[in-house]
Amino acid sequence: MTRSEAIKAFFFKSVLPVTVALILYCIFKSACMKSGELDYVWLWILCGLPFGLHRMCLWIVPGGGSLGGGIALFALNFIIGGVIGGFILAWRLIVAVWYVPLTVWRLIGKSK
Repeated sequence: MTRSEAIKAFFFKSVLPVTVALILYCIFKSACMKSGELDYVWLWILCGLPFGLHRMCLWIVPGGGSLGGGIALFALNFIIGGVIGGFILAWRLIVAVWYVPLTVWRLIGKSK
């Protein structure tokens, strides 16, 4: 792995996910405030939506039900996607922390 490939991998595996997580936290923090306290469950779901909604593959299509049931199932899909995405976001942040010493090791190893 060349020096530029190591830096590119560091950017995409470490810097970018942390930046996206911080931006999502700043956006959704005010939406999750209830009586002066932060609701971490809804923050988890809302920050996980961009990461898990397209990976969910569990779109429940209501058949022959009412409009209210269809809207409830649609909301349930978003909640499930947010929970799945929350776990994916946590995994990406763990990988981001791991890539810091790995990149340092790769860059030091290439300089010898």
